Amino acid sequence: MPWADVVVVKSKDYADAREQAARIAAEAVHPQPGQRPDMLVVMGGDGMASLGINACADADLQLGIVPAGTGNDIARGMGLPQDPMQTAKAIATGQTKQVDLALIEGDLVDGSKRRYVGSVVCSGYDAKVNYRVNNSRFWLGKFNYLWATLTEIMKLRPLKYRVAIDGEELELNALLVAVGNSGYYGGGVHILPDADPTDGLLDVTIIDDKAGRWTLLRLFPQLMNERFVSHPAVTFRRGREIYLDGDGLIPMADGEELGPVPLYITSMPRKLTLLCGPSGGAELKD
Repeated sequence: MPWADVVVVKSKDYADAREQAARIAAEAVHPQPGQRPDMLVVMGGDGMASLGINACADADLQLGIVPAGTGNDIARGMGLPQDPMQTAKAIATGQTKQVDLALIEGDLVDGSKRRYVGSVVCSGYDAKVNYRVNNSRFWLGKFNYLWATLTEIMKLRPLKYRVAIDGEELELNALLVAVGNSGYYGGGVHILPDADPTDGLLDVTIIDDKAGRWTLLRLFPQLMNERFVSHPAVTFRRGREIYLDGDGLIPMADGEELGPVPLYITSMPRKLTLLCGPSGGAELKD
């Protein structure tokens, strides 16, 4: 990128950041002569990355993500460097790739009917951990996740799911059903180990009720290195359209609560233009 006019926008809080991103996206859709923005770059954790995704996806606006949060799972799942300086160098090259998103439709908690997701929709034990962390009175970084994990594991019970994958209906008791087109959540947990954000498909991981609390405690550390994939309690599926419903579910995505079920999840191929550098996100040399 030989030159660029950079405008730094400081936000007061998350709501203000969302309004500012929406304004920039609107300027891309209805530009003033000579004033169309070429890209939006967000810096922060998965919440800010999600904000950028939802601003840019329908605006034909390139997105850059500088990971500076606790989890950074969207950037990780999209193949971006985890080091902010490396990512900034990648963005500065101006090179891009097209990535898929998941479109969520339902009665969402923010009052909307649709939202794009860049990481994983979770709905069971994993979502309850996320929900507990989000509503903690104190923030102790990854210790919050450890505390929430142990607290929820002691209350663990299977949930009744009603799921359809490309029209194939399933009723099952499971500890969790995770859906996405990039594979990470919870600060590096690789729950969808074969997910590819460029293949046009949603990946689904089901951990059924054959896994008790102690089995789950053994499995979750292995999610960091994918050694759990042959466990009999774990099933992997793929599809383009997922219907998610059930009893006692708390759907979460990109670290935030979505709203009540049922939800419809659809793969949106090549929906987002992501700034990534010359090697699709590999680290760059100085």
